[in-house]
Amino acid sequence: MLDRTYVTRIVVLCALASVAAPAAAAPDELAGLRAEFARRTGAELVFTEDELGGDWYDRMPALGATRRVAAARILVAEAAKYPAGWLGAIGLRKVGVFAALVSEHGDGFRPYDADHDGYLYYGMWNGTDAVAASFYTDGQLPLTFHHEVFHHVDATVSGVTDHDLHFASDDARFVAAVAGRRPYPALQLDDADRTALARRAGEPLAGAVSDYAAKAAGEDQAETARWLMSHLAAGLWQAAAKPELAGSQRVLHVLAGYGVAGAGATRGPDAAWLIDVALGRDPVRGRARREFASEALRANRELLERIAPQGEPAFVVRGHEDGDGGNRTLRADLTRFGDVAERLAGRGRTAGTSAAAVAAAGDHLRGLLARYRGFIAARWSLSAGTRRVFDDTRRRIDAALPPALPPPGAGRNPYLDKVDAEITESRWRAAIRAVQPATVRLGGGSGVNLAPAGLVLTAGHVVDRVGATLDVRFPDGSSFRGTVTHVDTALDLALVALAGARDLPTAPVAAAAPEEGDDVAVIGQPGKHTPDGDPTGYQPWHVSSGHIRGFRTGDRTGEQSLGRTKHDAWTYWGHSGSPLFDRRGAVVALHNSWDSATAMRHAVTWEAIVRFLERRGIPHRPTGT
Repeated sequence: MLDRTYVTRIVVLCALASVAAPAAAAPDELAGLRAEFARRTGAELVFTEDELGGDWYDRMPALGATRRVAAARILVAEAAKYPAGWLGAIGLRKVGVFAALVSEHGDGFRPYDADHDGYLYYGMWNGTDAVAASFYTDGQLPLTFHHEVFHHVDATVSGVTDHDLHFASDDARFVAAVAGRRPYPALQLDDADRTALARRAGEPLAGAVSDYAAKAAGEDQAETARWLMSHLAAGLWQAAAKPELAGSQRVLHVLAGYGVAGAGATRGPDAAWLIDVALGRDPVRGRARREFASEALRANRELLERIAPQGEPAFVVRGHEDGDGGNRTLRADLTRFGDVAERLAGRGRTAGTSAAAVAAAGDHLRGLLARYRGFIAARWSLSAGTRRVFDDTRRRIDAALPPALPPPGAGRNPYLDKVDAEITESRWRAAIRAVQPATVRLGGGSGVNLAPAGLVLTAGHVVDRVGATLDVRFPDGSSFRGTVTHVDTALDLALVALAGARDLPTAPVAAAAPEEGDDVAVIGQPGKHTPDGDPTGYQPWHVSSGHIRGFRTGDRTGEQSLGRTKHDAWTYWGHSGSPLFDRRGAVVALHNSWDSATAMRHAVTWEAIVRFLERRGIPHRPTGT
């Protein structure tokens, strides 16, 4: 919902857009975007009245093919601001998008449009499980989406939607907060996040978002939600720094609403989640890290309540020696350390927690165990059996929570856990973990190392020319100066030799070409900026999985500017040169292009890679030989 001035602007832009509409997009791209929207939200994206169902407006003209693709692109991006599957988990089943939403009746806020012979509306929630949105401009659609989604959120408690039950008490709470009678406390931020948000924040929201907010408290909240989702840094910063503003109280109430909606294990976007989104961090990893840290804190508290109820270093040794000189109670207490380590390891795997966080929890347990042992040894003699239990407990901790990683540049690979997060099948995951250290970042693209002495295979268009030099970085932080030694522009392949390198991790080239339907994993480097120069916030050594979708007709060793291998693993700008690995961890293709007409990803074929290497006498290590 928008103010009247913006409404007029939308009508004009809508008319202009209809005149200058580009050629229709391919249906494959729309199908892919709709599937991605469903994966990110748990809801279905639809474009016709029949698909949406129910009674809505007098007229809901459908979008053309090109506009549907444009709308889907926008909503896929906006959906990423919510936890995956959350909208579906709280009962929102469908999101419909239309060229216009037209009613024969106005409400005092809508413009009459002669072309549509009615009043133009922006969106509607049906009170149960679906929303409809118009698509007038690229800037308006995200606002309408978040506005209508919040209507559903606002009527949902713990995953159960009940419009009549929830709205009255919630609206009263909102009005009291905005009026200052019952304000929310300021949002608590750590110093680093507060500073980072302040740098990105624009003008704070002083009062209501628009005149439309005066219609009802529910509309005021939905307007605040759409403003917050499009001004995350400003909204979160002011909720912490300026809680006295009526606008800040609106933001804080909306944040509380996302939390109340809930849905069991599928949690909504709390403040910490939205801070990660605002600062370009991965909110899934951030949430996993926080939850693991909370679990580790609880586990530590359990141990301390047993062995140090008065606080360290005042340890307590429970039980007493038996006839064999051993303390069975003490030994049972020591096994708790191993139980805690294994419990945390299971939680870490389930949540996809980073290796660094898991290692830190292990370091803490090892330190506590060592201090406890030192406390006992300074006062009593340890029997052989008790020493053995201490040693066995340490081994259990090490097995469950491996020791901390070395510092960057000395073998640390903080991106390896991205493999675990993407690939759940154990053998495939192990194979990709084995070759991930051989993937590299160079120039504005990606590549893979084939030789211990450093020989990187990449896409030809990533490098300038033979003799050019560039920095090549591995995921463990090590970097080398590389020189381009070979370029084949027809095959879009190049080789880069690394100076001063030895014993580097390598990846093999497969023994045979892949077949349609084969699983593949892609590891590459999303660009730091969009083509328009905006920062993306994407992290390097991104892992995605998919399938070989087929091959372009003709000779597979022929021209590869649009690679002849088709695949559907997700890629971004900067992924050119990324290896496609099969389930054995062998290179079966090299990503190099994207077909804007179909949204299909393309890669240089296995046959072209093998011919390129063999013509230059470059050995490669095929699997299965």
